[in-house]
Amino acid sequence: MSYEISYRRQAFVLPAKQTGHHDDLFFLVEEAGSNNCYELNCRRRSRSWACLAAGAQWECLGEVTRMAAACCGGSLCLYGHRSTTPETYIRAWRKALAEATPLADAARTGFYLQLFTRMPLENGPDDRSYAREHLAAQTLVAPQAGEDPFTHVKHLEWHFSAAVPEQAQLWLETKTGGRGWHSVAVMGPHR
Repeated sequence: MSYEISYRRQAFVLPAKQTGHHDDLFFLVEEAGSNNCYELNCRRRSRSWACLAAGAQWECLGEVTRMAAACCGGSLCLYGHRSTTPETYIRAWRKALAEATPLADAARTGFYLQLFTRMPLENGPDDRSYAREHLAAQTLVAPQAGEDPFTHVKHLEWHFSAAVPEQAQLWLETKTGGRGWHSVAVMGPHR
């Protein structure tokens, strides 16, 4: 049976005073990979960075807790552990949150975070036309047209720089709900 290995964790914080939001904004990124997938021509297991959660600290801890449930059945473990309890996984993330790096220093530590919002051109069951209109009225970021390769639904996508507080605020106002990887792309250092 395969399982996911959590190799490294990193938390970034964008202070509320920079975005005008009522809470500090946290980005939890994790380097993870499957135990049975290997890099081509290498004995090293393949792994990649992804955003686990983005939002206020309580939102991020909620997502960490949901992910920790996978530890119970052996589907998720920390690197170097034969098995991981949910409490151990949560403790590792609480430590990362306590040592959160300012988002302005992300590039210096080898990380690049790209914020994005993607919305279908036609209204669906979750009408987000108000957010689409809000984004269309601003001039900070130009949209890019695209199409989902699986559903063939046409959409507009806005990319924001996490390092520019005004763009981070706009992303925060219009981001779609869901998990971090639905609205944050991450590139991180390789070992």
